[in-house]
Amino acid sequence: MSKWFVIQSGEHAGLVHMGGWMKTAIQTVDGWLALSVCPRCSALVIADDRHAYGDRTWAHEQWHAATDWPVPTDVAERGGSA
Repeated sequence: MSKWFVIQSGEHAGLVHMGGWMKTAIQTVDGWLALSVCPRCSALVIADDRHAYGDRTWAHEQWHAATDWPVPTDVAERGGSA
C-alpha cells in the first residue's frame, strides 16, 4: 500500500501527495491522453492538463483524504494540503 508524503521540490513542493500512482497514456483521435491508476482504489483518473477537465489526480486523492484514507497528522503538519 502506498503512503502519503510531502513533495520536497519542484512546482508542487510542500504539498501532500499519495505515493504509488501508476502512469500510462492512450492514443486517441486527438492525440495522447495521460491517465493514472489510483494506488488506493485502482480508479483510472485523467492526468492530462490539456483535457477539458484538467488533471484530476489531485482532486481524486483529496477525495480519499476526506473520506476513507486521511492524511496522517505528522505528514499533514509537514505539508501544505492533501
